[in-house]
Amino acid sequence: MRNLNGAGLAQSLRAALTRNALHAVALVLVCLTATLTFGTRYWQPESLFWDENYHVASAHKQLAGVMYMENHPPLGKMLIALGESATGANAGRETTALLHTDHVSQAQLPPGYSFKGVRLASVLGLILSAPLLYLLLFEATRSRAVALCFALLLPLDNAWVTHGRAAMLEGVQLPFVLLALWLFARSVRSSTAIRLHHYLLLGASIGLALAVKLNAAPLLLLPPVLLGLELWRQRGSLSLLHAAGRSVSTGATTIVGVAGVFFGVFWLQIALSPTVIDGRTYKASPEYIAALRQGRSAAPSTFMLGLRDHLRYIAEYSDGVPRFDACKPGENGSPALHWPLGGKTINYRWAKVEVDGQTKVDYTYLVTNPLVWLPVLAGMLLSFALLLAWAVFGLVPTDRRLLGWIALMSALYLGYMVSMLQVERVMYLYHYLLPLIFGIVNLALVFAYVFRESLARGDWHPRLNLAAYAGLVLAGFLYFAPLGYGWPLDENAVERRAWLQVWKLEPVR
Repeated sequence: MRNLNGAGLAQSLRAALTRNALHAVALVLVCLTATLTFGTRYWQPESLFWDENYHVASAHKQLAGVMYMENHPPLGKMLIALGESATGANAGRETTALLHTDHVSQAQLPPGYSFKGVRLASVLGLILSAPLLYLLLFEATRSRAVALCFALLLPLDNAWVTHGRAAMLEGVQLPFVLLALWLFARSVRSSTAIRLHHYLLLGASIGLALAVKLNAAPLLLLPPVLLGLELWRQRGSLSLLHAAGRSVSTGATTIVGVAGVFFGVFWLQIALSPTVIDGRTYKASPEYIAALRQGRSAAPSTFMLGLRDHLRYIAEYSDGVPRFDACKPGENGSPALHWPLGGKTINYRWAKVEVDGQTKVDYTYLVTNPLVWLPVLAGMLLSFALLLAWAVFGLVPTDRRLLGWIALMSALYLGYMVSMLQVERVMYLYHYLLPLIFGIVNLALVFAYVFRESLARGDWHPRLNLAAYAGLVLAGFLYFAPLGYGWPLDENAVERRAWLQVWKLEPVR
């Protein structure tokens, strides 16, 4: 009997080691792909583009301890500043001019200014996001093959690569979003009872995401869903009084996590920014400005004044932003309903170059990988159909766990898109990057739902489908990569890549 038990133990150990080895291989592959696509010469182009004009100026103010305000919470700029400080990329260069403007121009940058520091936080955030996406997908689908294939959609999406290789906020925010989703998934699958620290960690990760951009608000759906699952599991032995008490305790813990991190970031930013430059008070109250000039930036009273003024600035900022105007020449904005199809693309930056006596153009063009975006849209439509069939027509789901995940991702996606439809200011294609992540997770779930039996049996054909799809995604990425990496293209090459009219992809002539 001991020999049999020993043999069984050895077999179990070998199986566990094999599983861990396969996970390690998948994680290494995902990390290497992300490092290659996001990290390769990320400091190119060596010129400001799009919102870098704002965030680079704010990051340098943060480093110099100068008070500033932006239309987003400060964590993203603080991390951009941290990248600049850690690399010392511009040590010794004169950057004083950046402290006196909120929209820095290329001419205001010192000669030889390096973007290695200010773009580092976004690049590292996206490289970290790739394995987090894999871990999330594995927790949700329980399939390494599915998790690996769909985790690769992030580093092989041209829009994420182009936008994320810049000193902008989406790449900085994404790891916190995925961390929140992964912590939620881990809590759901916990073999033990869900504890209050699960809610605290989940709340803290949501707070971090909100402290970069407020568009992470749909993640606030996760704690009540987790509570609902916890109470449902205990429904047979749970009294009404206990359920009410548990709801209060988990709600309070979640609020502590979210608010503690969110407001803690604001306190840190206010405390570390005591210097006020004349003409750069951002409509801050005289009381707040006076407290900073008196050297009381870290005082609780100053924090309350500063928090009020910063949040008011964020709330009022959009009032001065124009609305979307389809008739406006050169309008880069687009309606939210166009985003799932990849419209409208944005030519962030371009430069004409001579190649073998022929004039070509180096582009930094926000364009999608249609082999990612269009399947994501199809997956969302299929999800809505599944949920409708279950809720309205009484279709019995074959896998309630996967359908629950599909419902959650659909709710996050739809909640974000509906909220974007209510925004009156002009919006842009990159505002779709966050719901795209929800859509990628959902697409993986839909695949796992459709092929659940084959995946469970270890059949070869769903894995062949995954490999074929990954190959197509890679081919699509390589085909559109010149537009994001600044590889010279002529007019014909650009026009061949204008697959859909809604993209409005146009060559520089």
